[in-house]
Amino acid sequence: MHFRFNFEKSLQAAGVLLHLEEGRMPRMRLLKLLYIADREWLAEAAHPITGGRAHAMKCGPVLSDVYSLIKGEATRSSEWSAHIQTRGYAVKLIRDPGRGKLSKEEVEKLTEISERCRNRDQWDLSDLIHEFPEWRRNLPAGDETSGLISWEDVLKAQGKAELVEAAAEQEAARRYLDEVFGE
Repeated sequence: MHFRFNFEKSLQAAGVLLHLEEGRMPRMRLLKLLYIADREWLAEAAHPITGGRAHAMKCGPVLSDVYSLIKGEATRSSEWSAHIQTRGYAVKLIRDPGRGKLSKEEVEKLTEISERCRNRDQWDLSDLIHEFPEWRRNLPAGDETSGLISWEDVLKAQGKAELVEAAAEQEAARRYLDEVFGE
């Protein structure tokens, strides 16, 4: 099961989280909050908010497409940095990207995650997500820097294996509609 990375929703989700935390935070914190939101939303709605791929890295799971945007290495990095700038290891909201691509429920999930994790710094969040079975299962040994975390593993780790087929069907339908309507 593969989901298509959604740049607009990712940008807006990051914008929501940054707005809720006074417009600035360590980039690692943003990446952790987005992963937690994607993980929980997948278990609730059978699709993640941002889509794309997740990788198991030393400090925990990372949404690799968002990480590439933050580091300025993705094709749409200039569009990202028009809204969210990276300064060293921090990210700062400089222009609100809006919320038009996010559902009301997705914004509520992002708000809930922000509130629940408000008193945890980036290192506490890292410790928290090191408990996620999908991270432990896919963390590479040796010289490799990351291992792909499948969305199936994420669902199974949350006791939602029954959603694997529904999520795959939803994504196939979404891709078909994108092809038909050219999105």
